Amino acid sequence: MCSVSLFSQNPEKTHTERSFLGNVIHFFTQPVDYCRKPVHAEQIVLPLDLMENNVCTHPEDKLLGYIWESQREPGWTVFEKQEDGTFIAKILRSPATDAHTGAVDFRNPNKKLKNRPLLGLIYGEGLRYEDGMWKAESLYHPNFGLSVNKGLFFLNKDGELIARGSKWGITSTECYKIVSTLQ
Repeated sequence: MCSVSLFSQNPEKTHTERSFLGNVIHFFTQPVDYCRKPVHAEQIVLPLDLMENNVCTHPEDKLLGYIWESQREPGWTVFEKQEDGTFIAKILRSPATDAHTGAVDFRNPNKKLKNRPLLGLIYGEGLRYEDGMWKAESLYHPNFGLSVNKGLFFLNKDGELIARGSKWGITSTECYKIVSTLQ
């Protein structure tokens, strides 16, 4: 007798090869192992904090200078500080950009944005540091073509970066680990 899971997805497929529903199922069925409890950024020591010439000495700058890799989706993110003191989250690498240098945001509901490149795509804007966390005005997930009006980034006890966003009463939480430094 052969049994097939209704929710099984081929992990070898990229987000562009899977359907929207396939991406949702893939995202929420990936095993995750991380602490979801926030820790104030001042209480966490990251690798650059140990360097003598570290220019990011303020807690709000703890995101800067690192390449962060998503635990569920094998992509890389970098954060940049804007002139107004807010931060942006930007895609540095994703499986789609590795496989195809012309990878675009084809799931975007805005037809004018469907051809924008994934590489360098800003998916988090207006991140403001408050109470040891970075609160986002908006977060966008190109695998789903969905935006949330409120998002949150915070560090956990292990120095991992946790991103959380909600839409339609469904909350998604993602964990990022440091892959490398930019310095």
